[in-house]
Amino acid sequence: MILTRNPQQWTDLQRQPLHARILPLPAEVRDFVHQVNVASGLAAVPAPVQADDAMHADLRAALDGMPAAVLELVAPLLLGVCLGRDLGSSGATDIVVDAASGRILGCIVLLDVDLMAAHTANSWATWKDNLPFLSGPGFTLDTTIAAPHQDTRANALQFLLLHEFGHVLTADADFLPRWWEPVPDAPFAYLDLSWDVTTSGRFLARPQCDFDLRATVDFYGNRKLDGEAIVHAYAGLEGSDFASLYGATNPYDDFAECFATYVHCEMMGRPYALRIDLDGEPQAWLDGFWASPRSAVKRAFMERMLAVAQPAANEALERVAA
Repeated sequence: MILTRNPQQWTDLQRQPLHARILPLPAEVRDFVHQVNVASGLAAVPAPVQADDAMHADLRAALDGMPAAVLELVAPLLLGVCLGRDLGSSGATDIVVDAASGRILGCIVLLDVDLMAAHTANSWATWKDNLPFLSGPGFTLDTTIAAPHQDTRANALQFLLLHEFGHVLTADADFLPRWWEPVPDAPFAYLDLSWDVTTSGRFLARPQCDFDLRATVDFYGNRKLDGEAIVHAYAGLEGSDFASLYGATNPYDDFAECFATYVHCEMMGRPYALRIDLDGEPQAWLDGFWASPRSAVKRAFMERMLAVAQPAANEALERVAA
C-alpha cells in the first residue's frame, strides 16, 4: 500500500488515455519499494527511469495490442505504469491510498526497465521460468509465448502487463481477498477453486490441486532447486488446475497467470508452450493449460468475467492472423 499526500497527481493521470499513464517511478513509490526490498532481504535500491522513445513505442504497442474488453476492465482502476530499475522483480502492482482520507485511489503497475531491456518475448519467458532452478548443465526449460515474427520486446512487455493487470483487477473484486488486509472467514469465488485458508490466514493449496515441490518453488528468493527438479515440478503441475508454476505459488499469482494466459492464448491466439531440455537436447513438451481438461473450472470463471462470446474470440484471432 502506497500512501500519497498528493492524490491529485494520480487522479489527474488517471484521466489520461492508458498509453499516456506511463511515468518514471515517483519518489513516494520509490521509497515504498525500497522499504519492501529491505524487508525482503533484497539489496536492490530502486531508481526512476525515463523511458526512451523505443521503450515508449514498445509499451504503447503492448497496450494497443490488447483486446478492448481487457482495456475496458483495467482503465478505470489503473493510475499509471511506473518505470524504474532495481525493483526486485520484472513487475509489481500495488494500491495507492490518499494519506489524508484513507481512500483507495486505484492501482499502479511497476516495471523494471533494465530487466526487460534486452529481452524478446520468448527470452524473457524462458528466463523467468528458469528462475527457481540452479543454472548450469542439466535440465532447463524453454518457454515460447510468441511466434518467430512476434518475438519482440513489445510482446514481452504485453504479457508482463497482462499479468500485472490481473492483479489490478483483483484489487477491486470480491473473488479474492484484498491482499493488503487480513483474510476474512468468507467465501471467495476464485480463491475457493484451488485454495484453503488456515486459521492463521495462510493459504494452502487444496489437496486435489497440490503437488510435490509446489510450496518449495521460489522465483525471486535464494532457495534455488536443482535442475533435475524441473521435471518433477512440471510433472506435478500438469496434474493440477494451475496455469503455470508461477501461478501455483499463491492465490493472487494464480489468478494473474490465469488471466494473462487466457487473454494471451484464448482471446489473442498466441502460443504458450514449454519444452524441457537435458544438456540442450529436447526431452519433453508440456501441454498448454487452456487446451487441457484441467483448465475447465478456471475457463468457466474467465469466460464469465470477460463475457467472451465465440464471435468476439473469432474476431480477435482474425486480427492476429492479419
